[in-house]
Amino acid sequence: MRLWILLAVLLVWPVGPAFADARDPVRLRLGTLAIDGSRYMKDILALGKQIEKRTRGAVVLDWVAGGQLGEEAAMAELVTSGKLDGGGFSETGLAALVPDMVAWGTPAVFRSYEDVDRATAALDPTVRELFGRRELVFGMWADLGFAHIFSIDPISTLNDAVSKAAPFLTATLDGKLIEAITTARARAWAVPPLYQLAIPASKARYMTNLRYRYVVGGLVFSRAAWSRLPAADQKIVLETCREWQSKIRTSWRKETERGLAALEKSGVALRAASDAQLAAFLDELAKSATTKPELRAKISAAVAAR
Repeated sequence: MRLWILLAVLLVWPVGPAFADARDPVRLRLGTLAIDGSRYMKDILALGKQIEKRTRGAVVLDWVAGGQLGEEAAMAELVTSGKLDGGGFSETGLAALVPDMVAWGTPAVFRSYEDVDRATAALDPTVRELFGRRELVFGMWADLGFAHIFSIDPISTLNDAVSKAAPFLTATLDGKLIEAITTARARAWAVPPLYQLAIPASKARYMTNLRYRYVVGGLVFSRAAWSRLPAADQKIVLETCREWQSKIRTSWRKETERGLAALEKSGVALRAASDAQLAAFLDELAKSATTKPELRAKISAAVAAR
């Protein structure tokens, strides 16, 4: 009799995630350029573990890292064609999915991460709606930091830096830009510090402390893949993403600061402008952004509410 009681208890008692749900887990295959072992990858894997834990093993995120699926534009195409369930994207992939997202990279709009956080919070419903119109689900915000100007040749002033980098200031962060940098066809360019560290054989010798433009990031799922999750699990995933959003942003922003320090240590000379010089330069730069698409106008309004 005792044996039967023990067997009955073992059959119904939840001993771990693998036994927590009789259903087969929903496995979402996601792509990213993040490299295995990087801070980015460690954090998104930790997020996945939390989602798996909180859904009692019912939802599993399977990441394909290191650009194995191609560049972000290619991954975006896989998502929209139903061959990939989603991905972690920078501005390049997000804009490939929803062209309006290019507005986040407008130069001189953001001066600080506080500006970024205020704008993303204010525009969160709008952005989710934009993705929804394209049969996509926006999971969470991330960011890749601010793009700084790097140069092979000496930099004298902020205007000099911008002039030198003009052909590549807002270039898409993709293989074409990397090729231009590694072959020295680009003499100056603007990328986030961690991108710069990852570029092989870069000949950059100088950089500025000018935060020229912000590089947004985000986690996106296809609507078709999302619909495979029960409503209760959808809620858990979004709640977990919302909770982890600030953790991941904090982690990545600290990593960006470490990246800047690493670049200086490697011999890239910092040409630092004063706070007053930076503010005056960005004020003038902002005036040149004459086009005002709806999303960009809303972003500017949210930032102005500081």
